[in-house]
Amino acid sequence: MKNHTKFNHKAKIKKMQLSFSFDLTNNFDMDDEVFLVHNIVEEMNLSFLNSAYSNRGRKPVAGPRTMLKILVFAYLNRKYSARDIEDACKYDLRFRWLLNNGKSPDHVTINRFRNKIYPFMDEVLEQLVNLLIEQKEIDLKSIYIDGTKIEANANRYTFVWKKSILKYQEKLIQKILKHFDIKEGMSSKDCKKLVLTEFNNLRNTCKSKNIIFVYGKGKRKSKEQRKYEMLKEWLDKLNTYEDHLNILGERNSYSKTDNDATFMRLKDDHMKNGQLKPAYNIQCATNGGYVVDIKGFSNPTDVRTLIPFMDDLLAKYGTRINRVVADSGYESEENYLYLKEKQIESFIKPSNYEIKRTRKYRNDISRKENMIYCDTDDYYICTNNKKLEFEKIIYRKNNYGFKSESRVYLCKDCLGCNYSNKCIKSKNTSGLKRIYVSKRFEELRRKSEENITTEEGITERLNRSIQAEGIFSYIKSGMRYLRFRHRSMNKIIAEMKLLSLAINIRKLSNKMKSKNMGFIRYKEAI
Repeated sequence: MKNHTKFNHKAKIKKMQLSFSFDLTNNFDMDDEVFLVHNIVEEMNLSFLNSAYSNRGRKPVAGPRTMLKILVFAYLNRKYSARDIEDACKYDLRFRWLLNNGKSPDHVTINRFRNKIYPFMDEVLEQLVNLLIEQKEIDLKSIYIDGTKIEANANRYTFVWKKSILKYQEKLIQKILKHFDIKEGMSSKDCKKLVLTEFNNLRNTCKSKNIIFVYGKGKRKSKEQRKYEMLKEWLDKLNTYEDHLNILGERNSYSKTDNDATFMRLKDDHMKNGQLKPAYNIQCATNGGYVVDIKGFSNPTDVRTLIPFMDDLLAKYGTRINRVVADSGYESEENYLYLKEKQIESFIKPSNYEIKRTRKYRNDISRKENMIYCDTDDYYICTNNKKLEFEKIIYRKNNYGFKSESRVYLCKDCLGCNYSNKCIKSKNTSGLKRIYVSKRFEELRRKSEENITTEEGITERLNRSIQAEGIFSYIKSGMRYLRFRHRSMNKIIAEMKLLSLAINIRKLSNKMKSKNMGFIRYKEAI
């Protein structure tokens, strides 16, 4: 019988690991982006990250600064999954170099760290922007703003519509009022109080009479039990409707799986029928080709995002911002007034800028722009040489509380006019032509249009198209980030800021490699 010697596999592997030592920096180019990520993060003041770690418990596998380097470099290489980052830390030499050839963190550690640093990502991005300002890569004089919609990490069919909730709530209130024989209208809160009072009284009555509730087949419910169950059902429905409306706020819809997501119409239509999908409206501010700031909103329109977005930018960078360049989706009287108050030049494209160049627009006699205005006597003259005289001033308030003023002009000589069919398009029974003019809005719009039509304005619009729209194109196509991987507004904003860090570092790396450092401002080719 042969004598087999026992082979110690563990000792052999350990001996191989000890002999496997070499300088990792010799295995990739010295101008690799990993060095830039390392140097930039080392330059930052990240003392606030220490608060993300507890003094108790085991020592972390890697420090917060090292973990941030790993996350940024992973996003730079389009690795967003914690398991993909874990594999890269084990097998990618560049990640091994960032870890100083130490123990690699697992996916749980990576995900836990990512969740801990989300509240600090705004400060990290701000430090990078300030670093780029010092290097004269950014000047912040002109801010180019644009928005896009990115699908949320939510079920596409868990929608809650505000109109439906209000309709069901109103039907239930009418049913309750009819039951109690109340003819006067009642608010939802008063109706809820009425049902709750009746429900508590009935419950006390059932306890005092020792009424036992029965359930199941063949059991006859008492009159009190049937009424008790009816009131409880009403109370539950009223509470449900109230909860839905509280979550909705000013929005018209939300998703049950991600309450911050709103159903919006996206360009990527998977059903080919214009179906709405849960998404976030992402707003981005750029300068010099870099992302200055990025923010998420639940409302689908861009016009309501400018003021809160600019408030954040001005709180960080103050009077450095001189201009705001945006497309027609941001035009409103409220936004114009805000920029004027902050002493910021408006380069917002008017919503009628393109259409008013068409022949149809110029030949439309119903528009006030195609009428003659007499400034001295304050009246308009229509195509048929009839006067539209000043009638009154009306004030309108939108859903968000902004109050606007409009002057109304009326033509009293429209009856029997040959042009009335083309001129009067509104559905009014008087048959008289009225036009509404907001002097303040028209003046602000005219000033913004003058700005964008100058040679400087054309250059600014060109830069907005290249920089602001180019960033979103790069996020979706270059970075392959088409759908959020996290839920809730705070997490998706932090995720976009982390992605912006990676984009800015790659932009800086490419400029360093091409030796084209310095502030970039594109100009129209002659």
